[in-house]
Amino acid sequence: MGVYAELRGFVLTHRECGVLRGASKPLEDGGVRLAVICPCGARFARSVSALDPDAERLQEALASFGS
Repeated sequence: MGVYAELRGFVLTHRECGVLRGASKPLEDGGVRLAVICPCGARFARSVSALDPDAERLQEALASFGS
């Protein structure tokens, strides 16, 4: 399963908990560290390579979360 599918699964599982918060941090290798936090305390955190085919899609998805 790819990171985008994992993120989607996390969001679907926790959508009833309230507003999910997201953030990203650039990595030295050009990739990005993604984090989404649910009000229930669950966290989704992954490092994504700049070469990952879903990298742009993940950044767009993360932009839809509040920070």
